[in-house]
Amino acid sequence: MAVQSPPLTALYCYGVTWADAAEAQRSGGLAGKSVEPVRFEQLAALTSEAPEGKIRARRADLMCHFDVLSRAFERGTVIPLRFGIVLEDVVEDFLRPRHDELVRLLRELDGRVELRVTAHYREEAILAEIVRENERVARLRGESSQAQLIELGKLVAGELRARTDHDARAILDRLRKLALDQEVDEEPIEHQVLRASFLVERKKVPAFDKAMEDLASGQAGRIDFKYVGPLPPHSFVGLEAG
Repeated sequence: MAVQSPPLTALYCYGVTWADAAEAQRSGGLAGKSVEPVRFEQLAALTSEAPEGKIRARRADLMCHFDVLSRAFERGTVIPLRFGIVLEDVVEDFLRPRHDELVRLLRELDGRVELRVTAHYREEAILAEIVRENERVARLRGESSQAQLIELGKLVAGELRARTDHDARAILDRLRKLALDQEVDEEPIEHQVLRASFLVERKKVPAFDKAMEDLASGQAGRIDFKYVGPLPPHSFVGLEAG
């Protein structure tokens, strides 16, 4: 089968898709470069001329990497590559030696999307709830001694952790039934209940949408949700080139 000869210059690589679904993206790559597919057999790597100098993970460049993959995802299945991968010979260094693995991954990911869910407490609402439901916290609110303020802080923190654990489990229990896999961010952020990504069959996205609507309605005024997708499966497949 015909192989597209790679350019002489080093190429920045965004991801891999099927050759028949790949198309150029004019001026859509890093540093405004055109994104061009480099094809090998049934595969195509999405590439652009590598920017000069060291590639840094600046927000604008990360978003550009993400946007290139999102546009390609509108046309077909995509395997995202990790940010910052540059190759001298895309075919010989990547597509040829990993051909079978890449074909297998594209087949596995066919019809699957990533959905991202973030949930945060409304600070005033959750603190009012703690005061309302914990008599000791309510009594200590009017005190002013150092020891009582320390105790109050510990009580509130403990109540917040308990509610976070309970609500995160409830959300996950509802959503994991509709997903093939999940990735949960375990790094705590103040008043964050959950930040997770779900790998979902595209045909089940409407059911996932409905579940999110029910969760948001049931927690209205208490928990705010941010729901993003469908997206390429960044959280579940992020290949290194080596």
